[in-house]
Amino acid sequence: MSLETAAETLAKRLASMEYVEMYSHYDADGIAAAAIMSIALTRANIAFKLRILPGIHEDDVENPECSLLCDFGASCTGLVESTMIIDHHVPYNTSQNHVNPRSCGEDGETELSAAGCAYLVANALGDNRDLAGLVMLGIIGDNQSITGRNAKIIGDAVANNLINPGRGILMPGRSTKEQIATSLHPFLPNLSGETKKAEAIESACKSKISDEDYTSCILSRIALESDASYQALMNLYGESWSLEREVIQNAHAFTAVVDACGKVGKSGIAYALCCGDASYVDEAWNIAIAHRNHIIDAVKSAEKISEAPLIWRVNDASSASDAADVLIESANVPTFVIGRGTESVRVSARAPAGSAVNLEQMLKSAAESCGGSGGGHYSRAGASIPLDREDEFLAGLEAAACM
Repeated sequence: MSLETAAETLAKRLASMEYVEMYSHYDADGIAAAAIMSIALTRANIAFKLRILPGIHEDDVENPECSLLCDFGASCTGLVESTMIIDHHVPYNTSQNHVNPRSCGEDGETELSAAGCAYLVANALGDNRDLAGLVMLGIIGDNQSITGRNAKIIGDAVANNLINPGRGILMPGRSTKEQIATSLHPFLPNLSGETKKAEAIESACKSKISDEDYTSCILSRIALESDASYQALMNLYGESWSLEREVIQNAHAFTAVVDACGKVGKSGIAYALCCGDASYVDEAWNIAIAHRNHIIDAVKSAEKISEAPLIWRVNDASSASDAADVLIESANVPTFVIGRGTESVRVSARAPAGSAVNLEQMLKSAAESCGGSGGGHYSRAGASIPLDREDEFLAGLEAAACM
């Protein structure tokens, strides 16, 4: 089945319904997918209820026969056949109501996100091309590239003046000081988390008359004052995107704000932004900056507990995923970050670019062998395991990494 056919099949199913219960993941990609589908359902006069969650299990789905899962569900094999799924993670669920690029011979790792899949379904349901800007949140949030299916969606959006490409500094923030002091991608040693140093750089460059000279000054000062790697410095500036229909037009900033709000339990605010409610912008920015500072503190205090495999421990389980995104930037081997929560140990794994390792299968096997669960992407995966079986999991992970 082609991806277009899968999207049309699911759209026809939705069009026949009066009410849908929707579940979506709490990161930028999941929330963007939820917003795309909820707007499309509203336009089609289909009522819905939405819940945004950090993860999902079959038992969480109360009425599977009328439920739609976005950005998760691909690994839920115990759901009834009629359950609807929009996902791009490694599929184990073979439902005919499952839209997933990996099931259709396309790249779900780097070339289509859950938001992108939702966009295809939404446009099979009606003309929802104006929602293309939200697809950028899935691309940037899941570290994808604008190639393949993503390139087709974004190219059409550019042609329709919904998205405008450009070049600029890619760090999110409302000011230069904020961009530097809260920089996570890339992480800037000696500058990330250092507000006074960031303010000094901003002040030193403010006399530059042209935007080009100002940007050059900022980048030069960062290169001089940070111990960031060459690759990290190369990620400071590049291809940027203006989302003409969204409440925060800078795509990298919008993604960072939505992702942060979702991660700290303010998914309602993130969802409202994606649905075009600008009244929450200031509050959302404040949440995002606090969250980014929290992740910076977690990275700075992370404890390396193993070299082979490379494993870090953070104090706060909720920061494991974002900390892993930061720590992989300075690593050339697969990197694992663990954090103990009140009920379980959370694990996030990342692989460097070009790595052939399958982290999805590695974490899934290691977690399930000790009573937990895991999955995700080949290069980005996560797991949750019982607190009292952490040592067993780490031993299994070490054995798997050595194979």
